[in-house]
Amino acid sequence: MDAFAAAGLRGRFALLPLTGRFLIAGAVVMLGALLVTGRWVTVRIEASVVSNTASATALYVDSIVAPLSQGLAAGDRLGDPARRELDATFAGRPFRDRIVSIKLWRPDGTIVYASGGAIEGRPTSSPDELATALTGRVVATLEALHDDESTREAAMGIPLLEVYAPIRAIGSGRVIGVVEFYEVATELERDLADARRLSWLLVASVSCRKR
Repeated sequence: MDAFAAAGLRGRFALLPLTGRFLIAGAVVMLGALLVTGRWVTVRIEASVVSNTASATALYVDSIVAPLSQGLAAGDRLGDPARRELDATFAGRPFRDRIVSIKLWRPDGTIVYASGGAIEGRPTSSPDELATALTGRVVATLEALHDDESTREAAMGIPLLEVYAPIRAIGSGRVIGVVEFYEVATELERDLADARRLSWLLVASVSCRKR
């Protein structure tokens, strides 16, 4: 909008009766509040859905990974029997249809196990999520993958939920490593789309009732 058009709109607005100006100003404020509220509700719902999904899957994965990863509590590598068991577990159903990749990190940022083995044993640039998981928290993101160690997963061209979860020593509960895995998120994206639509409908419904 150029300066002349803006000046014309301001002039026409100034010529309106006071009630008309009040109604227009109120409508603009209400629309802005609706957009801000709708966006806030949508973001909160999305974060909750992603977090709950990641936590549930992380608990399931941890029940398999933690017992096989206890070698990290006393050393810096996994034993061959544990590696073979991990290979067999994640190559079979239901894991292979749900989880496309898995990595185990040492606290120093070295990958000690990776499905496929392509980047095993070499340090990589540690993602921020790794540091957070080492504090004992589960971290999940549903977005484009840009880290160097995520190149293989990004090339798959499917929606993936990236999850980092702490591995704890049995008995002490000390964090001895992190399991990172990528879960197929096609169904999760559909759930999020439904949640977005529902949140906007709810916000719009509440706004209309207040009017």
